[in-house]
Amino acid sequence: MCLGGGPFRRSVANFICQPPLSHLAMHSVRRDSVSHYDGTVGALLGLAVGDALGAQVEFAHPQVVREVVARGLEMVDSGYWPAGQWTDDTALALELAESIAERGLLDADDVARRYISWATTDGRGIGRATRAALMGASDAAEARRRASAFQARTGMGASNGTVMRCAPIGLAARDHEQARAAAAEDARLTHGHPATARASAALCTALVAMRQGEDPLTAASAEAHGLRELERALELAVGDDRDALASLAAGPAAGACWTTLSIGLCALIWLGDYASGVTWAVSLGGDTDTNAAVAGALLGYRDGADAIPARWLKRLAQRDRLERAAVMLARHAEAASPP
Repeated sequence: MCLGGGPFRRSVANFICQPPLSHLAMHSVRRDSVSHYDGTVGALLGLAVGDALGAQVEFAHPQVVREVVARGLEMVDSGYWPAGQWTDDTALALELAESIAERGLLDADDVARRYISWATTDGRGIGRATRAALMGASDAAEARRRASAFQARTGMGASNGTVMRCAPIGLAARDHEQARAAAAEDARLTHGHPATARASAALCTALVAMRQGEDPLTAASAEAHGLRELERALELAVGDDRDALASLAAGPAAGACWTTLSIGLCALIWLGDYASGVTWAVSLGGDTDTNAAVAGALLGYRDGADAIPARWLKRLAQRDRLERAAVMLARHAEAASPP
C-alpha cells in the first residue's frame, strides 16, 4: 500500500548525507531454463502473492511482525484483508497489465481511465498521492495535473505507489529505452516527484536486463543516476546491507519509492529462492505488502511460477485473472520483439 510519502519526507536529508559507495559491483541473475512466458506468469503471480502475504501485517507492531514470520507465513485472514486477497498494489498492476495487453505500451489515456475507474468503484488500500491524483480526475491530463499539484502542495509525492504497479511495463517492453519511457509516463499519472518515475524505470529496466541476460542492478543504477536518494538505496542493496535496509523499512522512509525498490532488488540478488526473499521483505515490517509485492515480482520473473509455494497460490484471490493477464503480456512482448 502506498502511503503518499508523508513521514519519510523528513528523513531525506539525513538519508542522502551518507557517503556513496565508490562503485556498483556486477551481479548476474541466473534464470536457468525459465522462459519469458513462464517468468511473466511468475512475476504477476509473485507480485500478488507477496502483496497478499504482506497485507496481513502492514505497518503492524514489529513484535507482531516477528511473531507472524516466526510461525511461518501463510495465507490467513487479517483484520482487514481476507486470506489470499491482494491490495491496491496488485489491483493497479492488473489494470496496467490488461491495458498493455489490449492497447499496447503505453496508452496513457486508457491506463488513466482504468485507474480512475478502479479508484472510484473500489479503491481499497489506495494511497494518498494516488487518491489525490485520481479522485475527481476525468482523464490522463487531469490526473497528471492533480499529481503535480499534490507534490507542490505537500512535498509528499515520492511514495512507492508507482514502483508497486509498474512491473507489467518491464515485462512487455522490448528494450531499456521503451521500458524507461513507459515507466515514467505511467508514474506521472499519479505522482509528481521525479524519484517515482526513476524508481519505476529502474524496476522495469531491471526486468528487461534479466530477460536479456544482463545485470539488473547495473540497469537499475543507471536509472537512479543523479538522484541521491535512489543511488544510496541501491548501494545498500548492492552491498547486501540488510541492517540499513531494515532501518529504512521500519523508519520514516518506510513508504518511499527508493526503500521499496532497494528491498526488492536485495531480495533478488541475495536472498535465494522466492519464499526466502518474500519472507525477508515481510519480516522488515513497515509497508510490508508493497515491499513483498516488488520482491515477489522480481523473484517470480527470475524463477517462474513453479518456484512459488503451492500453499500460497492455492488461496490467492483471482488467480485466473492474473494468469490470463500474464499470458496476454507475454504474447504482447513476443509480438513486439524484433525478429
